Amino acid sequence: MLAKSSGLVLLALVSSTVAKHCTLNDFNATVAGRLQLLTPFSLPCFSNYNGKPVARDNAACATIQANYSDPLMRTNYPNGYMNNQDEMWASDPSDQCLLDSSDPTDPLAFVNTTCRQGNLPSHYLEVQSAKDVIEAFKFSNCSGKKLVIKNSGHDYLTRSSGRDTLSLWTRNLKSMQYSADFAPRDSKNTSRRYQAITVGAGVNFDEVYEFAQTKNVTILGGYSPTVGVSGGWIQNGGHSILSPVYGLGVDRVLEFKIVTPDGVYRTANEFQNRDLFWALRGGGGGTFGVVLESTHHVEPAIRFVAANIKFTSNSTNMLPFMEIVVNNTLKWGQEGWGGHITGNTLVNISPFLSVEEAEVSLASVIAYAKANGGSATIEEFTSWYPFYEKYVKTSSVAVGVTRFPGSRLIPRSIFNTVEGRQNLMDYFAVIQSLGQTPYIPVVGPVLYNYTEGSTSASPAWREAIWELGSGATWDWNATLPTRKQKIQSIQNMTAIIEGITPGSGAYSNEANPFTIDWIEAWWGDNYAKLLRIKKKYDPRGLLSCWKCIGWKESQVADSPFAALL
Repeated sequence: MLAKSSGLVLLALVSSTVAKHCTLNDFNATVAGRLQLLTPFSLPCFSNYNGKPVARDNAACATIQANYSDPLMRTNYPNGYMNNQDEMWASDPSDQCLLDSSDPTDPLAFVNTTCRQGNLPSHYLEVQSAKDVIEAFKFSNCSGKKLVIKNSGHDYLTRSSGRDTLSLWTRNLKSMQYSADFAPRDSKNTSRRYQAITVGAGVNFDEVYEFAQTKNVTILGGYSPTVGVSGGWIQNGGHSILSPVYGLGVDRVLEFKIVTPDGVYRTANEFQNRDLFWALRGGGGGTFGVVLESTHHVEPAIRFVAANIKFTSNSTNMLPFMEIVVNNTLKWGQEGWGGHITGNTLVNISPFLSVEEAEVSLASVIAYAKANGGSATIEEFTSWYPFYEKYVKTSSVAVGVTRFPGSRLIPRSIFNTVEGRQNLMDYFAVIQSLGQTPYIPVVGPVLYNYTEGSTSASPAWREAIWELGSGATWDWNATLPTRKQKIQSIQNMTAIIEGITPGSGAYSNEANPFTIDWIEAWWGDNYAKLLRIKKKYDPRGLLSCWKCIGWKESQVADSPFAALL
């Protein structure tokens, strides 16, 4: 039987069994010896680990080198993170275990070099059931060892890693179930039933997209195959290129099964644990508990048109292209277009237009691309999966690198004035001068009929039409001064875009991790209520992550970013 006692009763039980759970060895016994040490992903290539000689594993190293930039490999390992900042102690260039992402066979990275633990957890437990999580919270409560939650390792803000923590690895919770008439638990109104897909916490979008195709339905989701369905994506908002018409992920989730830090296995939906359900729909992953399962409202197979427009960029043709985009954004938003735009590409879809109507809608940008030696393809799809296979799978973001995002939600009002549009063009000019390319997910839920206050994601989402990003990167062997310079650069860019969009906010999954007024930017007026809910279900702060609900500025000193700020 899963625990159904109140948090107070459970905490009393924990207090009476402190001796049983307060060492790693004793905790290991409660989970049948399944607690494991967590070592760095690239360790097999090294001959020294944390200052001690180790045997290099040439065969394992060769496999890692051959697949170093492959997200599909990393997603299936408990130590596989997509971004280097999750692994490294960013304040100390010597405290990491990385290969050269541009050439993983380069011996400079691993010969006569020590592999160090960096920011990785010290141990991990592969979660197989709610009981595992309940025991982990008992152990954390009495030992003081912090917990982190990891599925596939898509994380820009180090929330699924942490030095000397215990990682709860959920990747192998892979159940998927379709229901043509799902009713949230304790629903009294039997007429409120939904087409829905329920997934375990380890299911990634590549897997659920294929499953949905077999059921002839469409699930709203992310643009990367290995992003998890139930984790940080959905719990921080969850945008999709279908969001302009069908809403954010948090608008479509119907139910969560979750173990909260008070040790109780709960169902959260609009009929029970309603406060927790609200918090989980935007309050952030790794914060309120360990989600083991989530259920999502799905649509029948969606027919849409897709536009793939591109040209070769140079120093003179990016800004005129962006000016066409800026001047057409409001019109395109009303026509249902969602997608991604860079300085020389546009890949957008609309469920409202025919091929002929799409060609008229995008005539100006098509003409510009062709005048600059580019191409334009407008085609119709009768379901999501063929588009996903053609465009999404083939354009995955590089992994095995250090990449800090720096996005901001751009409200529709910016495009209503000459000044607002010019401010955006000035911003693009700055990006160009730095040798960067703008990145614009067109994902604002502009046509979705949202019920005000029904989710806890940033209220800025409801006015947004774009998420506009820049960001910063550094090489695997970047010095501390270089790292500091990169962080200052992203701070400067964030200040510019915040100045253009006063009163807006950001999507915390893809925001500048060093945002100064992060509470206002990421949650706004929702933060105070989220904090109360956090204290209700996690009174001892067993779950704590970088700028999550309840995080305090004093924690910077103990973070891997301390020397960078």
